Amino acid sequence: MSENTTDSDAHTSTKAQLKELSQKLGVVQREAGSLGIPSLVIVEGLDASMKGRLLNEVLLEIDSRSFRVYSTHAGQQDPRRYPLLHRFWNNTPAKGKIQFYDRGPYYLVLDSWAEGKLHEDELPSYWEDIVNFERQLHDSGVKIVKLFLNVSKKTQAKRFRKLEDNPKTAWRVTPKDWRRHRQYRSYLETAKQGMEATNRDYASWHTIDTENFKTALVDVYNHIIDTLENAIEEQRALLALPKEERNWVTYQGHNYLADTQFEEPMDRQLYKKTLKQRQEKIHELVHEIHSHELPVVIAFCGWDAAGKGGCIKRLVQSIDPRGYDVNPVAAPNQVELSHHYLWRFWKEMPPRGKIAIFDRSWYGRVLVERVEALCSNDDWQRAYREMNQMEEHLAKFGTTILKFWLHIDKDTQLERFEARQTDPLKNWKITDEDWRNREKWERYEESVNEMIEKTNTDYAPWKIIPANCKMRARLEVLDTVISSLKKAIKRARKAAL
Repeated sequence: MSENTTDSDAHTSTKAQLKELSQKLGVVQREAGSLGIPSLVIVEGLDASMKGRLLNEVLLEIDSRSFRVYSTHAGQQDPRRYPLLHRFWNNTPAKGKIQFYDRGPYYLVLDSWAEGKLHEDELPSYWEDIVNFERQLHDSGVKIVKLFLNVSKKTQAKRFRKLEDNPKTAWRVTPKDWRRHRQYRSYLETAKQGMEATNRDYASWHTIDTENFKTALVDVYNHIIDTLENAIEEQRALLALPKEERNWVTYQGHNYLADTQFEEPMDRQLYKKTLKQRQEKIHELVHEIHSHELPVVIAFCGWDAAGKGGCIKRLVQSIDPRGYDVNPVAAPNQVELSHHYLWRFWKEMPPRGKIAIFDRSWYGRVLVERVEALCSNDDWQRAYREMNQMEEHLAKFGTTILKFWLHIDKDTQLERFEARQTDPLKNWKITDEDWRNREKWERYEESVNEMIEKTNTDYAPWKIIPANCKMRARLEVLDTVISSLKKAIKRARKAAL
């Protein structure tokens, strides 16, 4: 048998194998979709490792309605106004869908390091943030595939030159590509260190040699198919299990709410005068927040009828509306329920120089969802860690985070409920759900205290506001915001020196 015949047979065999794998991927993807399994495929790799071509081949046999592709570019200006993970949280998969990252957060970190914008000592912190991100997705049911496409330095240069020789593709090779080629060894070594630091059983790295395109494509197909088949098997096993019986988990720690000291109502004229002074100060500070490009997150939580809306109104009254967004948080809709519970909050996190205000927040996970059994015990117990990690990532980006719990006693809440019911202009504010929540006051109180104990951090502290007197509550909120913004501005000025 001649050498040419052998090569021809191998080519025919590989072609048949690829056709079989492409069809199998389509079948497996549809089955995973019918079971509501979300999947994330991260395609990283060296320049000229044929990421785009391989990804395109894989997508041809997948129903276009079932996947999305997010292409990561280091040079994009707008995403750089947000924390590293913001753009990726905005592009996480919904239930039954596959999200592809054509390069992901790893690439952005490595690119910043290679360009001298990140010191080597800073890399572990970024790897940790990415691990936290992937763990949170995994814990919510997302199946993760991480592929690193490799190519030799010699082949990389050969592919660059081939692109440059064609006038139609020459634009694809930039001075930065050749600069990275000269950094080949150190870049690859740092990438390997990053993969080692972020390799987990639920999100393990799979390195693929791309010297031969078809062989690499077979490897890509097999790895994605294997992951989806395992996910399907796991999901079927989960569906066969009896539904979890929820038991109330009692909190036995410190009662932070009981420490609250309520004061007598203040004089209204003094309130108006002081409020005007505080609002003028807020107006000045927000201009500095914008000029120093400092992002700010303010979360208002509290009992029903505690006055969250009134505090927010007085806070923003003197602020240019272009400088802030108020995000009212209601029960999640169907689209939001198909994603990780933090997804809808990440979408509203502010860019540099802007304020995001949340009327209720992500802490609903450990409050209403816990008390009303809307999620499992594992879900809300895990959420303390997840929310701390989200806030820490924001804080490392330079975000100032303020979290208010507006506290009123039970008698005051009853008075306000009854007042709302008899006021035609306010009775829309009171619902049957408010009365049902009131019946579970003690359980909500336990949940609030545990939330404060487990999520009160230096970078995102809780402030309990006594709110029996609305006037005092509003002023204390403004005083806290003023103090925090002053500190943030002071740090920014110091860093600029």
